[in-house]
Amino acid sequence: MLCTFATPFRRGFAEFNWTRMNISKKEVDALNLLVTLEITPEDYQEKVNGVLENYRKRANIPGFRPGKVPMGLIKKQYGKSVLIDEINKILQDGIYNYITSEKLNILGNPLPIEQETIDFDTPGTYEFQFEIGLSPEFEVSITKKNKVKGVKVVADKKVLDTYMEDIRSRYGKMVTPEKAEAEDMFHGSLTEVDKDGNAVADGIVKEEAQFMGSNLKTKKAQGDLCKMGMGNTVVLDADKSFDKDYNVAGLLGVTDAQLEASTGSFEFKLTNVTRMEPAALNQEFFDKVYGEGEVTSEKEMRERMKEEAERMYANEADQYFMNNVAEHLLDKTKFDLPVAFLKKWMQTSGEKPLTAEEVEADWDKTEKGLRYQLIENKVIQTGEISVSQEELLDHTVGLVKAQFQQYGQQVMDDEMLKGIAENALKNEEEARRLNDQVYNAKLLTYYKENFKVEEKEVTYDDFIKLVTANAK
Repeated sequence: MLCTFATPFRRGFAEFNWTRMNISKKEVDALNLLVTLEITPEDYQEKVNGVLENYRKRANIPGFRPGKVPMGLIKKQYGKSVLIDEINKILQDGIYNYITSEKLNILGNPLPIEQETIDFDTPGTYEFQFEIGLSPEFEVSITKKNKVKGVKVVADKKVLDTYMEDIRSRYGKMVTPEKAEAEDMFHGSLTEVDKDGNAVADGIVKEEAQFMGSNLKTKKAQGDLCKMGMGNTVVLDADKSFDKDYNVAGLLGVTDAQLEASTGSFEFKLTNVTRMEPAALNQEFFDKVYGEGEVTSEKEMRERMKEEAERMYANEADQYFMNNVAEHLLDKTKFDLPVAFLKKWMQTSGEKPLTAEEVEADWDKTEKGLRYQLIENKVIQTGEISVSQEELLDHTVGLVKAQFQQYGQQVMDDEMLKGIAENALKNEEEARRLNDQVYNAKLLTYYKENFKVEEKEVTYDDFIKLVTANAK
């Protein structure tokens, strides 16, 4: 949950006393500093000499015995690069220690001010300057006087009917109907034909093709298909016969380019019609879905489905609430940012350099994200919200356990689950992601406890409309 603009400085301390360096600062304004570091030979010479001496001991130069290469030759060959390397190390440690000792709350990384020429051929005293952007000081107001909208998404009859239909289909069985209907599956072969209805030599042929009658574009075409007898044929046009969104190339098992190069006409020979017959609402079905004896009637099953659906909806409702919290806090919490500095820093902060125009194009979105991160960090600080290693481990164990249950696997004992969780947390990226999940859960609780939540019940369809309207 730390701001992504926090500075990732090198933490290894150089072996020199940085406090003797001449470091000064100039306050450009409340959010911008100009820091000057003066590096003298006293700061770097001993370290440079030590590195060059090691080079000398290991140097293998024709005409000289190992360890006997003249230091002058070593300095001529490596002196400048070693000097530059050591000065860079001193600068990194010096600016990091300065920021730490001065307790500066910064944004981004310090930006070095470019110098036209630096004479590293004649070692002496060097002066370097850095621009630093500071995080603003502000307060966040969260009280019961502040209203934030929330919702409870309920599973209505329409949703439960859809769920029931889906589950019954998954546990149903394929049958051959006496009379075909458009929603049935039609099986057969597809053969590419020319305008006279003759098979194209080396054309596209798909044996054991299958599609639903409802995939055809018109009711008439669907009706004609349903009247076909086994072994009868009909010519279908790839563009005209099927719905525009239907994947005809996928049906034929070819690429879009191959379909485009064909005649587009295919003779379909019907070999079978099948229909998914939904599972009967009996005890055998209930036991398959929920386990033996867990559910004994359709009413009980609908109650279970309602609980499961609303539990799933709760995550989406929480995200809706959190989005409203973010908009409220952004609207009510005002502060300035070192905008010019941040735009300049963004040009060089990523893996790929950005132009000023590219930064400007995304600035509004970037600024909004940064502002909320700063606000969220402030809430975490003032609300004394933290995540312990034990809490992180418990959360990870819970996720591992849920994953085993989701796939119907036998849940391991606590020690084995803990071992899997500990191993997962060794991955820094994964640990960071899981840590953020726990922080988000704690922030959600904190906001619900400290804001006045105006919650109303809505159906899932109404919830989708609400979210869509807010996104505009």
